[in-house]
Amino acid sequence: MASFKRYKTNSGYRWSVQVSIGKDPMTGRYRYTTRRGFKRKQDAEDAAREILNQVDEGEFIKNEYVTFEEVYEKWIEEQGRRLKISTMMSKKSKFTKYILPNFGKLFIDQITTKDCQDFIDKLATHMKSFRDYGNQLDLVFRYAKRKKLLRENPMDELVYPPYVDEYSSPEEDQGVEFWERETVNYFLERAEQEFSFRVFAMFRTLLYTGIRKGELAALLETDLCEEKKELHINKNLVRVDNQHLLLRPKTKNSIRTITLDDETFEILVKLKKLNERLREEHGNPDIEKFLFPRPSDLKPMRLAHPNERLNYACKKFKVKNIKVHGLRHTHASMLFASGARMKDIQQRLGHARISTTMDIYTHITEDTDGNLSKLLASYLNKETAPNREDNEV
Repeated sequence: MASFKRYKTNSGYRWSVQVSIGKDPMTGRYRYTTRRGFKRKQDAEDAAREILNQVDEGEFIKNEYVTFEEVYEKWIEEQGRRLKISTMMSKKSKFTKYILPNFGKLFIDQITTKDCQDFIDKLATHMKSFRDYGNQLDLVFRYAKRKKLLRENPMDELVYPPYVDEYSSPEEDQGVEFWERETVNYFLERAEQEFSFRVFAMFRTLLYTGIRKGELAALLETDLCEEKKELHINKNLVRVDNQHLLLRPKTKNSIRTITLDDETFEILVKLKKLNERLREEHGNPDIEKFLFPRPSDLKPMRLAHPNERLNYACKKFKVKNIKVHGLRHTHASMLFASGARMKDIQQRLGHARISTTMDIYTHITEDTDGNLSKLLASYLNKETAPNREDNEV
């Protein structure tokens, strides 16, 4: 639909045309575009027909000066209607930390492939997951194109740099890191002597169960079965807008029961008694009973707490900092060394695929391959030596 208007200028009369181009995909309101300066009405009519043809064919783009951040807000709102909270938090974190500071205030139709290429190239110099940031960026541009805010997606021509180890700094965590048995015993001995019982119990639980820190933070006292000496893992703690939520794990394999050794079990039973005393001191015996609450207010622990305590402990004890996830790998390494079956280890760790468990095993055993050859040679030499002597006699 088009409307025409004749108006007077210093140079004489001119024609303008206003054309309806449909609803704004961002606001839902009808949009219009105006062209002015035509000497003849016929010229204005021709221009209107061209615009309407472009609209019909989905090729008309009206520069509304929409910023990348405005498009992102609409896109993330759409994503929130179909994705889990934990997935949404992960997406938002990527945009808040890196993508929005770089693109947020730019008009989306003015962002070029070079802008995107420079961004990805820079990320690739200091992080392994740079491709995932590119994928998220691409999704927003695809959304904008679908909403007729772009003609072309600038990510279509982007070339990802290859991932090689030189992109990671020497200090960055490489592969699977874990402690040997001697380090585990030394670390726990020092932790028991020099930290609070709660911190020691946290480290002991992480090392002797292999659970994730989100699973640890979500543990309720009712998850400790005292009759069977078992720990039930069936939820994960996440934080949204400074509020904690207990969510079901992403995969059914993460819902599992872990049998505890006697010492770890006794430590957790003692922790329950300390928690009961703590609730009485706070005068709030009916508060949600987390197994590892914050002593200050009995709320669930901050997810950063295990990282902070481990960083401090490793520096104090002068042991390699393998990060909290490395404690999970350490648990796996101890299970491998004990001769546990791969399938049983997969179930205990809550891996959805046994290939994940086997990948950890491969990394852990890589350093021992050379020793295996030496052991084999030594064994064969011991067996054959008496035979050579017998032949000589």
